[in-house]
Formats: sequence, C-alpha cells, structure tokens
Amino acid sequence: MKPRLTRSTGRVPIRREVRDLQKNFPDQWNVYILGLRSFQMADQTDPVSFYQITGIHGRPYIPWQKAEGIPGKKSGYCPHSNTMFLSWHRAYLALYEQELYKHIQRVSLQFPAFLRGRYTSAADEFRIPYWDWALGDKGGSVPEAFTTPTAKVIGFNGQEQIISNPLHHYEFHPLVPGDFTEEWASINSTVRWPDSNHADCTSQQWKFIKNFNDQRRSFQDQVSQGFAVAEDMNSFSMHHLELVHGNVHYAIGGTPPDNPWQGHMWPLEYSAFEPLFMLHHCNVDRLFALWQGVNPDKYVEPRSVFSSGTYTIADNTVVDADTPLLPFWNTTTTFWTSNAVKDTTVLGYAYPETMSWMFDSKDAYRASVNASISQLYSSSSRARLSEMGAEGGDLKHLNADGSFTDWSINVEASLIDMPTTFTVRFSLVGMFSSDPVSSIGAWTHLMPSDHTMDRSTAKRDSTLDPRLKGTISLTATLLDDIAARKLESLDEGIVVPYLKSKLTWKVYAGNGMLIPHGRLQSLTVQVISRRVHIPTDPKLRMEYSDISTPHLEITSNKGGEVKA
Repeated sequence: MKPRLTRSTGRVPIRREVRDLQKNFPDQWNVYILGLRSFQMADQTDPVSFYQITGIHGRPYIPWQKAEGIPGKKSGYCPHSNTMFLSWHRAYLALYEQELYKHIQRVSLQFPAFLRGRYTSAADEFRIPYWDWALGDKGGSVPEAFTTPTAKVIGFNGQEQIISNPLHHYEFHPLVPGDFTEEWASINSTVRWPDSNHADCTSQQWKFIKNFNDQRRSFQDQVSQGFAVAEDMNSFSMHHLELVHGNVHYAIGGTPPDNPWQGHMWPLEYSAFEPLFMLHHCNVDRLFALWQGVNPDKYVEPRSVFSSGTYTIADNTVVDADTPLLPFWNTTTTFWTSNAVKDTTVLGYAYPETMSWMFDSKDAYRASVNASISQLYSSSSRARLSEMGAEGGDLKHLNADGSFTDWSINVEASLIDMPTTFTVRFSLVGMFSSDPVSSIGAWTHLMPSDHTMDRSTAKRDSTLDPRLKGTISLTATLLDDIAARKLESLDEGIVVPYLKSKLTWKVYAGNGMLIPHGRLQSLTVQVISRRVHIPTDPKLRMEYSDISTPHLEITSNKGGEVKA
C-alpha cells in the first residue's frame, strides 16, 4: 500500500460521503461503479481479486500472500473486541482501496478519446466513499443506490447503459467448495434480510430500510456518547464505536429474531463480501479520524486480547501500537502497524473534515474538527431541546437554563457466561400487554460465529476474562414519551419511577435464540443520569458533567446483577 497524490493538487485525495460523490462528482461516481463491477468480476483465484481481499476478514480461513497464521487455527485475520480493531480496519480499507483504484484506472482508459481525459482525471482523484449512517434523522434513509439491482452509467461507447449494480450484491463466480459452510456454501450472491436460507433466496431490501430507519437516531446517539464521554482511544473504540458498528451490521444483514434467516453482513466470517461492508467501515474509519483530530495525544494503548485472538494473534496476547497488522505487508519482510497507519495521509487519503493542511495551526485544526463533531454528531436531543419542537408539543422548555438531565444505560458483561456474539435489546413496555413497546436501542457484541474460548481457564483466572462494556442513550426515547404526554419531564423524581416500571431488556445469541436472564449472572445493567449543558453556538460541543448519578433501584431484580 503506497500513498498516492493527485496530479492536479499534489495533495492526497478526499474520501467522500457516498451521496455527495454520486450527486456532486458524477464522473468519479461513474468510474467507481464501473471499476467496482470490474473488481468484483476479477478471477477469484487472483490474490488481489475482490473475492480474496474480502476473504481476508473471515472465511475461507486461509493465508493471504503468505502471511501465515497460527498452525491449525480456524479464524479470520480480523480483530474484534480488540484494541487494534480500528487500526486493522484502516489498513484493510487501504488495501481494498489500492486494488479498486487499479481497476478504476483501467476502466477510465477504455473510454473513447473525446471522453478519456475527463474520466482519467476523475479516476486520479478517486478514493473510496463512506456511508455516514450516524447522522440520525437529518441523514435520511438508506441511499437508493444501495437497494436497486441495476445501475445507470455512461458506458465505454460514451452512451448511457444499464449494468448490474455492484453496490446491491456480489455474485460468487463460482462458490468454491470448502471455502464456506452451511447455507453459505450454496447461496450464489450476497443477500440482505433473505426470504429463506436456500440457494435461490432473495433479499428483502425493505426490511433493511425499515430497520435502519428505526435505528438511525440510536446510531447517532451512540456515536455522540462515544465522542462525549470516552476517556481514551481504547474505550472509544471498544465500548462505543465497535458497539454501534455491530448494530449497523445487523441493520444491513438481518438475523433472527427479526428475520428467520441471516444475511451475509451479520456473521463476521462472511460480512466483508457484502458490498456495503467497505462503505460502512470507511465511515467507522472516518469517525476514528475525527476522534484523532480532537485527541491528538491519545492513541492505541497496550491491552490483552483476552479470548478474542485471531488467525495470527494467540488468545491472551498483549498488543500495542507496534503490533504487526497482518496480513498487510509494508515491505517485503514487514507489516504495517497501528503507529504506521496513525496518519491517514501516509495511506494516501483524508476526509472532508480532516484536511489539516488547510489550517495555520494545530489548534485551529482541532477547533474545526470539534465544530464538525458538534454539528454532525451531537445527541439527537440537542436539536429537540434547543432549536426546534417535536411531534406532540414543544420541548424547548426542558432546556430553560441551557442544560438538561441526560439519561443512559451502562451495561457490562463477562464473556464467561455470554455467547461470543450477542445482542441486548432495551425497550419500554406499556402498562398492559397489548400496549406498544418502545424500542430504546441495542448493545451488540459481534464475533465470528465459530469463535471459541476456554471458559474453564477463564473461570480459574479472572485476568483472562475482560468485562465487555457498552452505553445506550435513553434520553431520546424519554423525549418521545414527553412529547406524547406519557411523561412529564426529565427530572429524576419523574423518570426514576417511570423507568422502574417500564424499562426491560432481552438478550439474544447470535443465532437469535432468546437467553433467559437466569443464565446471565455476569450481566450488569445500570441507569445513570448527568447534567448536560447545550452551548448556544452550534459549533461548540455539548458539555457533560463529570458527575454521574446511578439509579440502582430502576434495574434491581430485573435479571442479572445490579452494579453497585
């Protein structure tokens, strides 16, 4: 992977939001769609084909470019629940971008002479787009370009034509015997929310759209929480960004109990074959870059991987910013590391918000990134409490003194008695069984479905058993209920008894099986509140109090432990 500068500016090009790329850079969009289609059609035996590069993440569990793994270990290279999660995916995206770029260069040269300069210029500027799924309601629904089976392009004859949409699905050509197992060994193209687990199953795109629309405000609030309260890089990565990342996997792929069958995006060992995987992770990388912009002195800190080892990292290994990121070669004998990929320009790209060369000082750059985070990813409650009303009534009165009480759920669990992949779904129930249930959000811990751990060893040695952590915002749901006149205010005396009677949660394994609370002795759920000040300047971040108040009585005797 080598950095590439544009011929026109001498600067690294910009990775753009996918809708911005399609609307405002149509020539780049055209070569992107043609180049991605070419990339997907490459011979699957080629080590730099779409098939083999996406296969790095999980299956088929084979060495890539002689980056050998632990003998006998069946796993992918990808680290999850691991402090290298963000940096490893940064290197992965750079490799994918490099190979896609080559295809885009080739297709740009196939246009007739009178168009060739136009499209080679567009190809020179191209970098992979991201899908910003964290904008909440203001970001709108799923882009139409993801859900239509065909795409309209300017073809190599200079005329408009219709081709198979490479953002809609990837076609295996062919399915390779032994590479996949179970139903995945017979499904010929990637699917989302499939209507069966048979070879001829089809995607139910409307379920993808509905699930995303239902969760998009929660995605925004989870990202907002991470920027607001995470004290270090490891916490931001593992307890915030990886959490919401897993929920986006779910929204795209689907799995029980909401759908009887899984789509490719849900099980990690198959998820990278889904065409939206890279757009999703490109946004994760961008949020990582924004964090770096305002926290330049904080980065990957040494930490054990505990039971979350990979194809090349043994369980309980301590990793740090100098640990090699296999299988991404830097030279013929060495691999990239987290320290080596710390600066995205080294890899040949930046984001619209991270063009640091545009600023006269580090402080000015940091202030600009802070303003972007504030304007894009403040809690959804900010707009409702300061700039506008809401359905059912005006909520600005709750912010009379420039601050409000923010409510959230802190959840922790031990892997000893949890499935390797699980989802904890929080909701508010009605007084009667016939009353509608209000979904709050979910905590998702996503690992390869065939990942195993030595639970007996972990039980004997608690240092081998990390506490998994997550945070779910409650305030947006409470504001809905205030607007609907089900709740009077965000005050403690009102909210505590309300949540005590209505807050509930269910835990599901990765296959959708409901797990009884009695089997989850390590699960701890705690509701906390804290004061938050809303600056009048939208460019300034919301100010969270350092003091939080726990409300143990809300979750007492509801299953699992109550953290004291």
